[in-house]
Amino acid sequence: MTQTAPPTPPAIMRAANPIIGFLVRRNIGPLSKELMIITHTGRKSGRQYSTPIGYVREGDSILAFTLGGTSQWYKNIQQNPEVTLTIQGKPIPAHAEPINDVDEVAQVLDIYKREQPKRYEQFFGVPLGMPSAEAARSPNLRARYVRFRPVR
Repeated sequence: MTQTAPPTPPAIMRAANPIIGFLVRRNIGPLSKELMIITHTGRKSGRQYSTPIGYVREGDSILAFTLGGTSQWYKNIQQNPEVTLTIQGKPIPAHAEPINDVDEVAQVLDIYKREQPKRYEQFFGVPLGMPSAEAARSPNLRARYVRFRPVR
């Protein structure tokens, strides 16, 4: 059985996010290669919020995930899908598309297996060796996925 790390307490992330955001926006340090800033519109407030999140690239698209689908940015992009992503210091206007199709989720899992195998089990709650088609249907899969398509 794989041991997973406990979720990071929200208070710690709220305190760390401004510092992480500062570094990522200025393309400072190694986090800039793994994290991006998503600027999204609040579904209730209409205010702009910026949140550092991990990402991987897939061709012209950018993929990200949230654990459990409970993060505010994930809830907000479902109502307001137009966002700005800041990747390695460069702002990119994009359109967010939640990935709900099981076959597409399996494809995304294959990408994460290739790009981030060391973190795969910790992030997603399913074994790295489990076929992606099976993992996409597993009740233990705890992530929700989003594809961002840059707007030109």
